[in-house]
Amino acid sequence: MTVAVFVSGRADLGPLGPVLARIAEAAHELLVLTGVGFDAESAGAALADIGVNRVVVRAIGPRLVGDTPADAARTGAALSQGIAEVLDTIEVLVVLGDRWELPWVVMPAVLARVPVVHLHGGEVTEGAIDERVRHAITKLSDVHCVASTDAMDRLVQMGEDPATVHVTGAPGLDRLAEATPLSDAEIASALGVDLRRPLALFTYHPVTTESVAEMVHGAVDALLGTADAAATVIVTHPGPDPGGYAVRDALLTAVETLPNVVAVPALGARYPRVLAACDVVVGNSSSGIIEAATVNVPAVDVGTRQTGRLRAATVTHVDDGRENVKAGVQRALASPHPHGTMNPYGDGRAAARIAELILQIRRPAGPKRFRDLDARVIRRADQKETLHDE
Repeated sequence: MTVAVFVSGRADLGPLGPVLARIAEAAHELLVLTGVGFDAESAGAALADIGVNRVVVRAIGPRLVGDTPADAARTGAALSQGIAEVLDTIEVLVVLGDRWELPWVVMPAVLARVPVVHLHGGEVTEGAIDERVRHAITKLSDVHCVASTDAMDRLVQMGEDPATVHVTGAPGLDRLAEATPLSDAEIASALGVDLRRPLALFTYHPVTTESVAEMVHGAVDALLGTADAAATVIVTHPGPDPGGYAVRDALLTAVETLPNVVAVPALGARYPRVLAACDVVVGNSSSGIIEAATVNVPAVDVGTRQTGRLRAATVTHVDDGRENVKAGVQRALASPHPHGTMNPYGDGRAAARIAELILQIRRPAGPKRFRDLDARVIRRADQKETLHDE
């Protein structure tokens, strides 16, 4: 069979890597579709970097150029045109998460009755448009591989058939379960930094419910607060979202004035071992919430982007602002968590479960039935919450 997996950038390539490796071993053909953050060449290089081989890479759209919603819409339209050319050749389409470009990729597959497998549905991130996109993709998809039981409950609440919802765990944890930390000397050599402890890993993505000016201000303040509290800070570039170039440029300008900060576009295959070597993760990326707990690294979640998301005891939330972030990092560094802290996103063995489900699917996609819940139960629960609030 031919399995198509859409990968738009490092934000989904990292979590999808273990799944891609499993599918490549078992499928007749693995077709990686890309655009937005990658072209075919850079996607192929990134796949090779994480050890995923025996794949065919095809760019179905261009990389995102520009910071406006109109730029994103034009890129999305090109993705729809590009995927239309391969729909006759694939058995199943796999997508992950909540990125803004996914509706343009998934809807053509729905029209062609290609079954869609969605990873990481049912989660909550109230501070970004990702929240809307994620739930929209749920309703367009046929099979759901979710990371936690609370995500499963939300999908059932949305009318999805429980038989199509599988609690597999988060596949991004698979690459971390046995990650050994890089030594200080290895990090210093690889990244060209004079490493001193404590070491922070910093990533700040655009907050797509805010203006570009607000995004930039929040990002720079968060970086300054992190640099105040940590002796060395590694900054990775934000993802390809509207506002991403402005946030990136502002961060890089700030880095030039901070002697204890180094910026890299991405860590690639080094990410698991660098993460495991850090003393704290800071920013508004899902990696701090979903992945850092697996390697027992505390995380400071900044601002509203990840509001409502399930999190381990190792995650501290702070509001935007330089002093807030500084205080949050100091608290995280002063309160190390014991090894073995439970990660609510799984056990690091998700990829095999997900691949097994994917390889059982054949087109065409069948009809979807909306599964009604007992409205009386929902009303009673709402009434109890209202009374409690009063």
